[in-house]
Amino acid sequence: MATFTDKQQTAHREAFIKECRQKAWNLACHADWVSKSIDTLIADYQKLQEEDRQLEADIKELASALDYHTVENRDKRKAKQERRNAIGRSIEHVGKIAQEGQKTMEQLLVGVESALQLAVHAETWEWKEVETKPDEKQD
Repeated sequence: MATFTDKQQTAHREAFIKECRQKAWNLACHADWVSKSIDTLIADYQKLQEEDRQLEADIKELASALDYHTVENRDKRKAKQERRNAIGRSIEHVGKIAQEGQKTMEQLLVGVESALQLAVHAETWEWKEVETKPDEKQD
């Protein structure tokens, strides 16, 4: 007795292929969304780097100013250096998130390929019955 008729196999095959293609589409859409998020992170990263470079230049300028020895000048340099330190931590954090996003996107794209390949495989695959052999008598 067959587990699936030809008609049932055809129906299940078509449903499975549709499901695989839907999964691939979902994964591709998710990967694109992650990609756009990474683009935003990179833009933020670049802005932080630019602000850090500007603060570094400001600190150097203050350090070489005529009033470099005054309390007011030292306080300005200290405040700018504290901001640079905070920016450094933010840059590191944004960089890590972008790397994680890149890994996630790569995994999603692998999933897309896998789902599409599975759909192609399913186009010709069918359930094959295994014939059961009567138990052989042991001597």
